[in-house]
Amino acid sequence: MTKIRGSWGVVFLAIAVTVGLGARAWAAGVQPTFVVTFDPTAAQLPESMTSDDHGTLYASNLNGQIQKIDPSSGTFTTVATVPVGPLGAALTGIKVGPDGLLYVASASFSPSPAGAFLWRVDPSTGVSQQFATLDPRGFPNDLVFQDDGTILLTDPALALIYKIDTAGDASVWLSDPLFAGASNPSDTAFGVPFGVDGIAWDRNKRNLYVSTVDFGRVMRIPTDGSCAPAIHVIVESPTLKGIDGIAIDRAGTIWAAVNTQNQIATVDGRGNILVIAQGSPLDGPSSFAFGSGRHDKQTLYIANFAITSFQTDPATAHPGILSLPVLVPGLPLR
Repeated sequence: MTKIRGSWGVVFLAIAVTVGLGARAWAAGVQPTFVVTFDPTAAQLPESMTSDDHGTLYASNLNGQIQKIDPSSGTFTTVATVPVGPLGAALTGIKVGPDGLLYVASASFSPSPAGAFLWRVDPSTGVSQQFATLDPRGFPNDLVFQDDGTILLTDPALALIYKIDTAGDASVWLSDPLFAGASNPSDTAFGVPFGVDGIAWDRNKRNLYVSTVDFGRVMRIPTDGSCAPAIHVIVESPTLKGIDGIAIDRAGTIWAAVNTQNQIATVDGRGNILVIAQGSPLDGPSSFAFGSGRHDKQTLYIANFAITSFQTDPATAHPGILSLPVLVPGLPLR
């Protein structure tokens, strides 16, 4: 071992660099495995997932169902069916609120009848209610909670982030051209413009991180209370084109579900990208949840949305929840 002279800070930095490089090499050789599989013929396609404080996972499905998943046994039950409304409407982002209830968005590509709502669901009874009514022209997607209980919710079709207060009243929190999808259909990831999508807090909730689907862009938004938060582009790359949900681990690494490329990637604070896993068994990965139970804190759970393969041929679709071992636990999803 090379002797390092100098301050303890230099020694610790050298150790950290060595461990970091080893972690990257180790992680790149690991492939995800299925925890549970869903039925594509029943449109059980998990667009989003989340976890509570006790290690339970929840997934929101294209067909309006919410599944409760026990990762230790590899079993799931349907705890609610949300009346999403018009044909073509679907559930999107889901999170567990500070009150222990589930908050889940719904969206539709058709503005009439309306399908853009935020729902509040009691997982113990299956009772769901419309919590917020949103612009029917939009496609509300992913959400996080602020400390005061208000919700920030992305809309990739309208290129904005909503703020929804504790009474369910919605207003535009932030809108910006950087949130917009591609204007040229040939440049889009899904055939229609899709912009700001995934959303996650850093450790101290001082910065909000969001992704833009069509451009493979990850951005940081400081939330210092200013009326016009600055938006910082961390990275924009073809490697991330089709990026959907994101999550952040305790080291500050951003995990990206690159839906249309069937890959999982990480982004560090300098914008460096590392592809962790790609190809089968990944099938349209769309969302993450880090393990929150006693024995799975170093596990990343992945929602296989499988929407593209489902639309091509349902027999080839592989929707479900996968797991991937990681070296650093994740931050809470709220």
